[in-house]
Amino acid sequence: MPSRTDLHTHTTASDGTLTPEELFDKAAGLGVRVLAITDHDSTNGYDALQPLRSRHPDVRLVPGIEMSAEGDKPCHLLGYFINPTGQAFQTSLRQLRDKRVERVRAMADKLGQLGIELDWSRIVAQAKGGCLGRPHLADALLERRIVKTRQEAFDRFLKRNGPAYVAQDEPRSRQTIELIRNAGGVAVLAHPSYDTSEELLKALVSEGLNGIEAYYPDHSRSLTQRYLEMAKDLQLVVTGGSDFHGPRTGRTALASVTVPEDVLEILEKRSQNI
Repeated sequence: MPSRTDLHTHTTASDGTLTPEELFDKAAGLGVRVLAITDHDSTNGYDALQPLRSRHPDVRLVPGIEMSAEGDKPCHLLGYFINPTGQAFQTSLRQLRDKRVERVRAMADKLGQLGIELDWSRIVAQAKGGCLGRPHLADALLERRIVKTRQEAFDRFLKRNGPAYVAQDEPRSRQTIELIRNAGGVAVLAHPSYDTSEELLKALVSEGLNGIEAYYPDHSRSLTQRYLEMAKDLQLVVTGGSDFHGPRTGRTALASVTVPEDVLEILEKRSQNI
């Protein structure tokens, strides 16, 4: 049975394949009652749904964001209950999106050096006007039939330390957490099983981290329990979500992770103390 709460989803405003409207309709159809839009470096997906709230009045929309931290503590950070209208925050997001374009262009150049020439206009077209990222390079590789899935593109070329990967030093984790918190948001470590350790988690907490995404598709029951215990020890809120990106992405099961209904209440209370 689909979860009534999904706090980690993406739309065409970043690297999802459904428009915000399509995601909203799909979530409502599944019986989701709490939906967070957490596009990468953009609130445009959430903003696009504001005029449509009355379409599904039983679905509560939560303003969110997902941001990458680079440098010595690389990780992804989710922000919840951010103020999407803050001018300083939006200026920072635009700057981050500009850096994303530069980085994707550099990775396309590295692919060219590997003998894989991609049409830059087609890479940009894959983003459909949204925030450009590595998944759009993956989609361009798919279109050329160089790979069969987005995941294969990452595994062969685009993952950290892969042959076409381009690292960045900024923003650091402390900067990213500060951006989220200065926007009134709760800063949460996303999918911790990907790249975290207890030492990294403690270091992020010292920088202002507020929570951890314990409920996630790739987390086993025992791993989820471990993160719940770590959250209790470090006084972190817990969140969860499907990391839904849409059809043709390998992450197609919206609301596939059961998230306890009290998670939102606890998360919202923490946001009021930021």
